[in-house]
Amino acid sequence: MDEIIRLINGIDSNVLTSSDVSFFVDILKKRSHVGIPGMEKVSKDDIQWFETYAFTLKKVELLNEGGLYDIERGGDWRQALDDFSKLRFLVDELEEKELVNDVFWHVEGIVLYNITNPDIYRRYLYAKIKNHLEKIKK
Repeated sequence: MDEIIRLINGIDSNVLTSSDVSFFVDILKKRSHVGIPGMEKVSKDDIQWFETYAFTLKKVELLNEGGLYDIERGGDWRQALDDFSKLRFLVDELEEKELVNDVFWHVEGIVLYNITNPDIYRRYLYAKIKNHLEKIKK
């Protein structure tokens, strides 16, 4: 699948964006309903993980734009994700690895956290995305 190769190339070139991943999610959602060959292994669970990766990748992009917290564009997960538990799991993992701190889960669907080292955070997410892409590519 050309889209997977494009994303892997973006990771290898260190230029993959949350928009790239979100676009890929849209493609997966459309193709998974049509029965396209090569998409048989893509599950709803896979799509939800890519939504989660896009959301967390957006957080570092917002930080690089100069804002620690941007609730309007990057803190409210309700519009971006189908599965809160995956976000919770990934943020807990990021916190355990000390890539984020000061995590705050607001009751209204907002998650805020500080990214301790943006470069390592991005590389960590890239590795997770690439591993997942390799899994569905097989």
